[in-house]
Amino acid sequence: MINKKNVLGKTPQELGDKDAIHVAIVAVRAGRLIEPGQKCELNKDREAIPSNKGVGVADPFLKTNIMRGQTFWLLLNQDAVPNVRHVWEHPDVDFSPPTTSPTQNYTIAEYAKEMGCSYDRLIEVCTELVHKGGRRVLVENGELTIVTKLPDGAEEIDIYDLWGEWAEETGYEFENGGTECCPEYDYPDVIFARKIG
Repeated sequence: MINKKNVLGKTPQELGDKDAIHVAIVAVRAGRLIEPGQKCELNKDREAIPSNKGVGVADPFLKTNIMRGQTFWLLLNQDAVPNVRHVWEHPDVDFSPPTTSPTQNYTIAEYAKEMGCSYDRLIEVCTELVHKGGRRVLVENGELTIVTKLPDGAEEIDIYDLWGEWAEETGYEFENGGTECCPEYDYPDVIFARKIG
C-alpha cells in the first residue's frame, strides 16, 4: 500500500491535478470546545484540546462545533505517522482512551440535575430554542417539552446563567447590546417551569 505524504498543506503543482491520499485518523474525546478543522493536541488526560502545535486537525467536514466530552475523528498530520495502513501506530503520541471521565459544564449539569433530565437533553433543548424559537419549556418528570403555554400555577425555575454557560459550551455568540466591559447579551426570553401537582 502506498503511503503518499506531504500533499496536503502544500500548493498543488498544476490546476486540475487529481490524487488520493491516506490520512491516519483516530477517535478522540474533546477536552474543550473545538471547531471543525481546528488544530488539536492531546492534554495530560489524552483528551483533544485546541493547539497551534497540534498533531492533527478536528474533522473538517463536521457541520457543528465539537463540545467538551464529545467524540470525533482527529485527522493526523501527514508526516507524523511513518506507516499509514488501516492499523497504525504513532511514534510519539499515545492515543489510548482518556484516563478520566468526561468533564461536563458544572452549571449546566446542576440545572439538568434540578430539572431531572440528562445533561445532553438540556443542551439539546437550549439549542432548539435558539435555532428554532420557542418561549416556554415545561419540566415534568424529567421530560423537557417546548410548549406555547404553561399550565396554570406552574413554578418558574431560575435559569439566571444558563444561557451564558450554554453559549460557552456550544460556541454560540449572542448579540451584545451593551459594551465590551459591560455586556448585555441578547439571551432568549424563555421560561423554564415545573408543573405543580
